[in-house]
Amino acid sequence: MKFEKNSAPILIVLGQSNAHAHGTRLPDDEIIHTPLKNVHGLSREYNQAYGLDDVTWSGFTTGGMNLGETQDDTCALANIFAKKWQDAIDGGAGLPDLYVIQISIGAQGVAQFESHNANMWCPFREPKLKPGVLGECDISLYPLTVEILSLAYMNLMTSGKKPQVIGLHWNQWETECYTGSKALNDAKANYENLFWGLFTALGSDKTGKNIPFYLYRALSENFDAGRLERINGVFDDFAKNLANCRIIDLKETELYTDEEKLHGIFLPDGIHYSPEAHRYFAERQWADLFGDKE
Repeated sequence: MKFEKNSAPILIVLGQSNAHAHGTRLPDDEIIHTPLKNVHGLSREYNQAYGLDDVTWSGFTTGGMNLGETQDDTCALANIFAKKWQDAIDGGAGLPDLYVIQISIGAQGVAQFESHNANMWCPFREPKLKPGVLGECDISLYPLTVEILSLAYMNLMTSGKKPQVIGLHWNQWETECYTGSKALNDAKANYENLFWGLFTALGSDKTGKNIPFYLYRALSENFDAGRLERINGVFDDFAKNLANCRIIDLKETELYTDEEKLHGIFLPDGIHYSPEAHRYFAERQWADLFGDKE
């Protein structure tokens, strides 16, 4: 992807627990306490709200910048990629400033019916916003996300910049497989409604034109194989029909092994990705932009 002088590249990471690397933690020397100069994020303090007149960008840190739950300093795609971008600029790369948006809460699906308060991504859920840790927070993620994405996009435009989404990552599917039945039957329609809303908020059409859109292959063996096959089939259809959709499949990487259940990519629970897997996600995003060059 080429950047112009006024380009404003945007990285967006949405979903449930694997979107923010649940159960991992960055090494102490990789935790970003001092805000980065050339990478900006949206803090919970100023942006976790409905009805804002505008978003407020802050220098990126690895804490306080997920507008969903409060699990911070994890070995997540956004955190790894932000540091890589800043390091490249510090090393002399002629890159514009990066803008990062993160919104995720663990164990959340997209189905219309409630399942133990686990469908905060439902496109039709009434707006709610109770901040907090996982298990206490109650946030209707879709209306919040659409509002934040639209405001962020307009903020950059009105400041004279040209917003360019470099990656919209949707890392979620587990709750659909866990609840099964109607959640799986309605998954395609629910995702269509949700993705269309996200694309529209970013100034695109329902095909996601000009938006590199990332889905993640469902691989965990903790779920029924038939359910995995169905959700992967839904994602394969999106990959065929959306303008710029890519599926990240860890089974096709060198990380994946024959190890039972964990396969070299999961934490001991067999559901959440290892730090190495999340680092791969960041490297994949970088490679899709620049190849192997920084």
